[in-house]
Amino acid sequence: MSNETEKNVDNIDEVKEPKESKSKQKAKLLEAEEKLKAAEAENAELNDKYMRLAAEYDNFRRRSAKEKEALYGDCFAEAIGAFLPVIDNAERAAEYATDDSELAKGVLMLNKQLKDVLSKMKVEEILPDGEQFDPNFHNAIMHEEDDESPENTVSQTLQKGYRIGDKVIRHALVKVVN
Repeated sequence: MSNETEKNVDNIDEVKEPKESKSKQKAKLLEAEEKLKAAEAENAELNDKYMRLAAEYDNFRRRSAKEKEALYGDCFAEAIGAFLPVIDNAERAAEYATDDSELAKGVLMLNKQLKDVLSKMKVEEILPDGEQFDPNFHNAIMHEEDDESPENTVSQTLQKGYRIGDKVIRHALVKVVN
């Protein structure tokens, strides 16, 4: 075979596809653009879902932290509330410890120590004598008539109340002037 024939045989292997018509190219281009728009819309939708999920998780984290903090405060207040009758009894015993005996000194020291512990824990007494009655801090269990005192004034505290910051552990039991 001649060289020219060999070249023709090689060229047969390299058959060229016919050029597509312009209308087919435009159709393919439009189809590709539609797919791109659909992909962009799907991407925007997924991005929106992701952003909402991230915001939801952030809100959940904040809410959980607040609930945990509130739970700690409630449990702390409940624990202090369980000790309040003991503290009341220690105060009553201290009122009667008037002599110089060792027992009286011990009761006074115990009472002082209990008050110091409450102070360190930022527990405050509610002593409303002479103040305006406030149902947020006081529980009126008696009323009395007195023309000399202003109306709704606490005339006597029958049992101390306690609070931690704004949270009331126990309301003060009071007598109120009407």
